[in-house]
Amino acid sequence: MWVVVPVKPFTLAKRRLAGVLSEAERALLARAMLSDLLALLARCSRVSGVVCVTREAAVDALAAQIGAEVLPEAQAGLSNSVTQAARHLTGRGQSSMLILPTDVPLATSDEVDMVIAKHGWAPAVTLVSDEDGYGTNALAVSPPELMPFRFGRHSYVAHRDAALALGARVQTLRAPGLALDVDTPEDIRRLLTCDRATATSALLCERDVISRLQPRPIVSIGGQWNL
Repeated sequence: MWVVVPVKPFTLAKRRLAGVLSEAERALLARAMLSDLLALLARCSRVSGVVCVTREAAVDALAAQIGAEVLPEAQAGLSNSVTQAARHLTGRGQSSMLILPTDVPLATSDEVDMVIAKHGWAPAVTLVSDEDGYGTNALAVSPPELMPFRFGRHSYVAHRDAALALGARVQTLRAPGLALDVDTPEDIRRLLTCDRATATSALLCERDVISRLQPRPIVSIGGQWNL
């Protein structure tokens, strides 16, 4: 199955982290997370190819390292980029695609291969939500242009309901690595507690970002201190 990776311009990425990272550091973080994802996809046995949809010039060199294709973004916006990729892959005769975000540095090759393996026959939609059950952190679709894409607030429910309305076979899978997307300072804290060697973690450690995070509040519950 082909994987679609929409890539926002690095300087526009992760603005919710502006309180702990400078604009230059956020751009470096976006680059590191993309590097981690592309390296992960190169290890997946069920990935047939990768296409990055972007207007970020720096993606070309990173994509070339694994033989990924770069599709110049025609219209800004995540849903627009995915729609463009779906049309592109359909024109190439592909019968399915898997959309992945760049900000899941704890995702594993086993998780990605599992989503593809369990996807099954068309018409079908397979979803992995974020940890809160609101966002869409992985979305497999057969055929690629099966439905309109609705990335944004509460996109998981929007995608699930749209697929059901079309009579597609819909399933939701659990994948802890894919579910953790790095959007907030607390996400950074959780990422740095995991013993995983990634370019993302290396960058955050090199910049000593953990020292910039607010300490967790100490709460007393029934006489017990909860940190």
